[in-house]
Amino acid sequence: MNLNDTGAQLLYSTAPIWVEHSNGSRISATSFIVNKTSKLGTIPFLVTNKHIVQDAKKIVTRVAIMENNMPCKENEGINIELNISDLSFDNEFDICAIPIGQVLNSLQQNKISIFYKAITDDIIPNEETINKLSAIEDIIFIGYPSGLYDEENLSPIIRQGLTATPVWNDFQKQPKFIIDAGVFPGSSGSPVFIFNRGTYFSEGNISIGTRLIFLGILTESLLRQELNNANVYLNLGQVIKSGVINKFLNSIVKKFDS
Repeated sequence: MNLNDTGAQLLYSTAPIWVEHSNGSRISATSFIVNKTSKLGTIPFLVTNKHIVQDAKKIVTRVAIMENNMPCKENEGINIELNISDLSFDNEFDICAIPIGQVLNSLQQNKISIFYKAITDDIIPNEETINKLSAIEDIIFIGYPSGLYDEENLSPIIRQGLTATPVWNDFQKQPKFIIDAGVFPGSSGSPVFIFNRGTYFSEGNISIGTRLIFLGILTESLLRQELNNANVYLNLGQVIKSGVINKFLNSIVKKFDS
């Protein structure tokens, strides 16, 4: 495994979650890790959709165990039950964040280290970067559609598609955009990226190198209701922009620092 490869690192930015709700229903979905800096140091957050974990009775995730700064050779993972009281919900958007620093520290005290690669501020685009994007960009999103993943290697599923509306526009006056991709249940909570290697178009010119931009979080698959009331997937997904996530996480960090 070449962990210097950006693509390989992205595989370890996500984690599956299984949620049991107070009414007894159970669902699986996707979460991802974002590192934020505070006066206390680096705070890792597990980020997912609010609709996934609202009214949750139990939330479990599974992550890779680290050995010699690598995922364990035996591809060993560990289930972690998250503390429901640690959930923070955005008041306006479908976002939830869970600080997991205490969980990771507790594991380390038991001589268990976790291997993950967090999303960091340097790949969260500012307004200038977003305005330079093309109206049509290739995107990838990473997650666990219908709960599917490589359980032996603890590896999520990588999907690809296109921006169906420009990222620099606010879809229906909301800080969201639409992607043209196969979005199915379980993909909710997936991080969405622009990930180019080799050559790519930028501002009408051909650029050479690697470009990685965190665009946002998948929040729902768009459906059309037929006359028989059956729902038909449109292969379109709605994405909340990463700037909204960043603002929300910064507000939580501010509370920690106060």
